[in-house]
Amino acid sequence: MTGLIEPKPPWHHVLADLLPALRFGDPHQLGLVLNDARLPDSWWDDVPLRDAIATTSAPEVARRAAHVLSAHWPHLMLATALPQLCFCPEGQQTDLTVTIAHVASEETLPQLVLPLLRPFFTGGRDLTKPATAAPETGAERDTDVAAFTALLARLLPADAPPAIRTAAETLCAWARHLGHDSDTPATSPADQPAVVTPGTPAPVTAVPALAAQPLDTLAPLVDTWGERQVAIAAGRTFGQNRTLLESLGDQFGVSRERARQIQVELEKNLQQWLRSDDGQPFLSHLLAVQDHLGPVATEKSLRSLHPAHEQPVAALGLPLWQVIASLLPDRIWTSGWLVQGDLDQRLEQTRSRLAARCAISVPAWSEIVELLAQHGIRDTDADAWLQAIKGFRIIDGHLLPWGRSISDRAEAVLALVGHPLSMEDLLSRLDDNTALASLRNQIQTDDRFLRRDRGLYGLRRWGGTPYLGIREMINRELESAGGEAQTEDIVTSLCSQFDVSEKSVRAYLAAPEYDRFQRGWVRLTVSDDPAGAGYQPRRDVAQTRRCFQTGQGAWWYRLDVNGEHLRGSGFTIPTGFAAHLGLVPGGRLELSHEVGATQLVWRNQPACGSLRTLLEHIEAGEGDHVFLAAKDGHLKALRLAEKDERDLTDTQRALRLMALSGQILEKDMPPVLGRRIGLDDATTMDDVLSHLRTRGDKDILELLSRQYPSALDASSTATASDQSVPPSRKSASGPAPEPRDSPDVELTADSAEETHQPVALRDPAWEEEIIPLLDRDSEADLIDVARVVAARGKKAPIFGYELGDGGWQADFAWDQDSTKVAVVSCAPHAGPGPESDRRDSAYQEAGWTIRSATDWLAHLDELLALLPDAPAGS
Repeated sequence: MTGLIEPKPPWHHVLADLLPALRFGDPHQLGLVLNDARLPDSWWDDVPLRDAIATTSAPEVARRAAHVLSAHWPHLMLATALPQLCFCPEGQQTDLTVTIAHVASEETLPQLVLPLLRPFFTGGRDLTKPATAAPETGAERDTDVAAFTALLARLLPADAPPAIRTAAETLCAWARHLGHDSDTPATSPADQPAVVTPGTPAPVTAVPALAAQPLDTLAPLVDTWGERQVAIAAGRTFGQNRTLLESLGDQFGVSRERARQIQVELEKNLQQWLRSDDGQPFLSHLLAVQDHLGPVATEKSLRSLHPAHEQPVAALGLPLWQVIASLLPDRIWTSGWLVQGDLDQRLEQTRSRLAARCAISVPAWSEIVELLAQHGIRDTDADAWLQAIKGFRIIDGHLLPWGRSISDRAEAVLALVGHPLSMEDLLSRLDDNTALASLRNQIQTDDRFLRRDRGLYGLRRWGGTPYLGIREMINRELESAGGEAQTEDIVTSLCSQFDVSEKSVRAYLAAPEYDRFQRGWVRLTVSDDPAGAGYQPRRDVAQTRRCFQTGQGAWWYRLDVNGEHLRGSGFTIPTGFAAHLGLVPGGRLELSHEVGATQLVWRNQPACGSLRTLLEHIEAGEGDHVFLAAKDGHLKALRLAEKDERDLTDTQRALRLMALSGQILEKDMPPVLGRRIGLDDATTMDDVLSHLRTRGDKDILELLSRQYPSALDASSTATASDQSVPPSRKSASGPAPEPRDSPDVELTADSAEETHQPVALRDPAWEEEIIPLLDRDSEADLIDVARVVAARGKKAPIFGYELGDGGWQADFAWDQDSTKVAVVSCAPHAGPGPESDRRDSAYQEAGWTIRSATDWLAHLDELLALLPDAPAGS
């Protein structure tokens, strides 16, 4: 709410008061025309015209004003762009209905602006020179004010509108009041706060005195009001939450129009009282409050400015500060702020200045307080102003831009710290309820960040060597060495640069992709396929759960939406689907969609970036099933129409999980569902259910089993007979089996007959790549597991596996789509600790079953049931 009166002292006028359009322009665009090296930024809003003219010159100010009007508002009429022309002789001799474009010449338009600057030719301060402490004399002050008001009275036409005449009379009355008090010198222009440029000492200022008892001055006036006037003043004139006129009319039995008339009469009388001798003390208090608070202040500052401000005006039932806030002549009371000009415009100006400053470096909060002071915000209100701006946060005494995305906030924190951080440390510094998985997924897919070590992330602009994982680092070492290098050199280089163990590096070097062509030397294995067949996952898309094929041959992946997806977190996708889209390990794929773009990245496992905007676009909610497909670099999303689950049968629910919403005849179920899951030759439901089980679609399998129980039982029986693993004797309760001296552990015919198990196939990788690299003294538990599992015909694991960007290591890992199993060694004399707990939690969150080698030996039956058999031909 703005005040009822507008008596603005002449030394407070700025260029925007003469050119109202400036208050609605973009400060950056206006600055291109108006900025002057001798004046502060946004001087047209903040620097008094007297000071701007004294620093540059009146013709220079007029020229810049004419230029900005021609550049930005050529369509405005002269009367609209320069309303004060109506009251000067030059304006009365000019047709004010023509547009700026009509008179926008280098001579005409500046000559029309120049007369408006006459009242400000004298009394200004050159801002390029140090301010002097010597105040103007009372005679000079009175001469300036008297000259201005006399000029206004002389130029005012006799037929001026009543509102204009009332405003002029108010200003004249205020000017006369300056000379009435002979004991206390009135405030002169030199006593007002001056704009301080960097490097210029602050001038000595004198602020008008507040009234001793302002309530005693106002109370007699309020006591003269009747019941209706008091109610309307309390409900309409004062305060921000206005009572409806209809409600006030109903309260007193009058019409809405009559209530409005009472309000107009009341506010007119209030203006007249403020201009009278009785009201002058209260008006002086308003002006003093305004000068004390400055251009921007909070309600709290107004309330604490004077002890009487918290006192109630008894008749109104309102505190005095609320009445004052409503009556301040040159302030708008809105959203808890008292602001000179438009609040939103000031907020945006400050936001732009802070953003530009933060883009250079991380500023200290003390520097920001000084910057805000240049915009009229006192240090006591700086924190509140920052909260009103939004988009910034104070951390460790510095100001950080606090964007909406997790990546923006993480970038700001890293810029403040200045060195790489772990995910856990970065999360604790964010302190904004971000989930660790969300943070990890966002940083993985954002090019602003660079992985600097196994668990550390920094900013890419810092430079440095990125950590790409042990396999990629080995390849880079080989490339830099010309294609081949000594094993010891690679191990030494990687262990000195990054937090990786020697054992992990050696384990990766023992993989088949590296050729040990002579003792102590390695190189990349040359592929037998000269064309390079590309990456082939262990399971293609037809064998991958949640992947379904449409009639046109496109494959869709079903995303079961949860809260993390809706909040913008990324997520992992199956390797089969990622490879189908053309993504390879270490690669990156950019996909556009209807409302933006996202990235697929394959580091240790393939992951998709945030789909929050796309999910919002298709109005997906938590628990919905969204099907994703990509073609020609474009990502498509499909959400089936909502249906009440209670109205669906189990079979219909299963079909919806496969993106089938129509009716299917019973005889067509096997071929239709078979094609959906990549099984073109399915003739019975047994075939379909068996393939679903192989893929790992347990949710669909469970729903279909209720209609096809016999088929499921047959499938289960067949699967059980194919994958049955006999219990090892005394494995659960007895001690772990003793390791044999020879790694070649074989079952005799007697033992095979005793356990009803044929002699198993043996994966040669156990003897070639795993067991020889294990140390008999420190890794005896791993050797025991390796020998027993190898003898039972199980596939060899990934040796020295690293999980995710945290680089959590496991000695053995079986990374399958359906089950994920990890084995870690128990170091001698080492027990559980924080590091191992975090490692186990990371694996469990990723869907892994992880135990120590000793624990797995005690639960060998469970381990063998989870592991895949050795490949055929072993």
